[in-house]
Amino acid sequence: MANIFRQMEGQESIFKDEKFLRPDYLPDEMPGREAQLKEIASYLQGAAKGKVPPSILLVGKPGTGKTSMAKLLLKQLAEVSSKPKPIYINCWENTSRFGILSRLITELGDMMPRRGIASDEVVERLAEIGRRGQVMPIIILDEVDRLLAQGSREDEILYDLSRAQEALGLRASVIAITNDEELPVKLDARVRSSLTNHTVHFAQYSPSQLKSILKERVKHAFWADAVDDDALGLCAAVGAKAGGDARLTIHLLWAAAKRAEVEGKKKLCVEHVQAVKERSLMHAKTPLERKEGALDELEKKIIDAIKEVGQGVSTEKIYEKLNVDSNSQRNIRHRLSKLEKAGLIEMVEAEGKNKVFKVSVKK
Repeated sequence: MANIFRQMEGQESIFKDEKFLRPDYLPDEMPGREAQLKEIASYLQGAAKGKVPPSILLVGKPGTGKTSMAKLLLKQLAEVSSKPKPIYINCWENTSRFGILSRLITELGDMMPRRGIASDEVVERLAEIGRRGQVMPIIILDEVDRLLAQGSREDEILYDLSRAQEALGLRASVIAITNDEELPVKLDARVRSSLTNHTVHFAQYSPSQLKSILKERVKHAFWADAVDDDALGLCAAVGAKAGGDARLTIHLLWAAAKRAEVEGKKKLCVEHVQAVKERSLMHAKTPLERKEGALDELEKKIIDAIKEVGQGVSTEKIYEKLNVDSNSQRNIRHRLSKLEKAGLIEMVEAEGKNKVFKVSVKK
């Protein structure tokens, strides 16, 4: 078989530089987010002079620019002052108070021992860093709602950080990011006021805003005239319909361009977007969402019954909510087992046949 990569050597790419379409690319401009930029910058302004800024909560649906905005502003802040130390932590990757404290120590330049150490020792290490007084960390806690998952109350870390200066001598500030509009009411009262006094909301992007974002990326990612304007409009319309998600919209543009290249075309057109639209919409969903999309009507009713209670619901209560007779209970138990194996629900307690379930938060 002939080497396919040799055959492709002579093909011209419509891409000038794909990095501008990657999920981790940090843009210098954020169209449609000028108001949020100014508001957050006003809270952070004092950090350039060594003043500890207030903690901030960024709230909005996925793909509305929260994480990019936080990273961009801390990048710009670091360009004008060496006093603040930006630290980014994703709470899906660091799911516990201990894990986040350990990560902070590492980011602040100290080594964590390979042996296991107690939480108190980790806290003391942070206090020692604070006593040195050399850094002022501004900590982005992305997807912070994960810390409240399954009643784990790992959000105790928010209390630690809200009183870091008082308790540890560590001059720290937090930028917490969440997709959950209800997060403020779920927080412990001890941290609610310090974290939610400065809340910035990110509305869904409109089709015109998404198109502006795409146009900015196209200037850098593609050669001139390589993208049809109607194709950009379709990408923006699809993204707006899917919740104003800029990440999805940019991924759709990239996937359509890849399709055009496979077909040997020199221009990305509407038909290329149409060809990859459904797959891109599926790509944007989490594994959990994809599984939920494949449920039948009875399984959806079971999930809804469990969600309605929230803190855990017994099989007896599920039978009652679905109004099933004794002959149908076996089918319900079979579906519960299937949903548990799929990772959509989890059993938290069991007493014989009467089990207690709640909806899983795993991705």
